[in-house]
Amino acid sequence: MLSIFRQYTFDDSFQQVFISSKFLKEYQIALTFATDYDQNNIPSNGIFRPTWDTTKITPESIINFKKLYPNVNIKVYISIGNRGTKFPFSPQSTNKSWILNATQSLTNIIKNKEDSNLQVDGIDVLYEQIDASPVDFVECIGQLIKKLKENGVIKEASISPSFGLNKEFYFLLYKTYFYLIDWVDYQFQNEVFPIFAPNKLVEIYDELVKEFYPRKKLFAGYSAENEDWATLSPIVFFLGGMDILKKRRGPGISIHYHNYYQQNSNNE
Repeated sequence: MLSIFRQYTFDDSFQQVFISSKFLKEYQIALTFATDYDQNNIPSNGIFRPTWDTTKITPESIINFKKLYPNVNIKVYISIGNRGTKFPFSPQSTNKSWILNATQSLTNIIKNKEDSNLQVDGIDVLYEQIDASPVDFVECIGQLIKKLKENGVIKEASISPSFGLNKEFYFLLYKTYFYLIDWVDYQFQNEVFPIFAPNKLVEIYDELVKEFYPRKKLFAGYSAENEDWATLSPIVFFLGGMDILKKRRGPGISIHYHNYYQQNSNNE
């Protein structure tokens, strides 16, 4: 079964990955992160700016990578939000103003003449800290996705929930705007209790399918950062992930490579 693989990255490390069309039908590059905080870490109420390395992620690097693998569908996503508690979702004014600012600023990033050859296909929503009500989160993010799709700025959208925020925030968002959300990339490294066995990972995945999201949209997400291994080790994820792809017919998996903490230290 051909699968989808997503790599979260803030640099051009995707160029070091070998892709085989025997196993993959699609490779997603998720750029981390577009954040609605300014250079002084002050919230900007929906005015997003890229924090990935724009000297390495260029139209040329994307185009050249795609040329290497003509038989694999390669897509580019912009991931909005942040990992951890830094840069939470926190609108500073009315929902309407945040939605307007977010729509305009992301449109400017995606349709920028200099960067248009990045050929951005979609956005991913990955806030691990939300300082707003579930209703405000759902309205702001749902309407942002809706407007970007209606305006032809993006073709796809995904959300990346984790345990603490799943039921109250992300599932409510999905339930309200399921028709606009193409993928759900569940972040397993954020479970409350460590996952020590592959069958436990599969068990949690099956529970998510039963209670929250359709299997055909649900990725198994993982962080390869050393700091996250205490919750989920690489070997447990690999074995459990293979089971999810082959036996459970999950559509794909995602990985955050060893660059998130470097990125945050660079942005201090």
